[in-house]
Amino acid sequence: MSRKIDTSAQFIAFFIKKGHYLVGLSENHFLNREYKKSLELLSQAHTMFEKGGAKADAENVKARFNYIKKNFFSNTKT
Repeated sequence: MSRKIDTSAQFIAFFIKKGHYLVGLSENHFLNREYKKSLELLSQAHTMFEKGGAKADAENVKARFNYIKKNFFSNTKT
């Protein structure tokens, strides 16, 4: 007899927690003027929030991504 254990809530919590971690890490890289790495991390965070079902957080990350890309990344070769 096999019993199934529902771990979906744990995965959702993990994805959201990982997304917040990646956003914080991205901010650190942004402050160090590492814009390319910051954009990469924000992209990963967006994916994590999408997987976790946190649509509001995903939209905030997308807006931050677009802001950095428009105002900082296009002006540098970093």
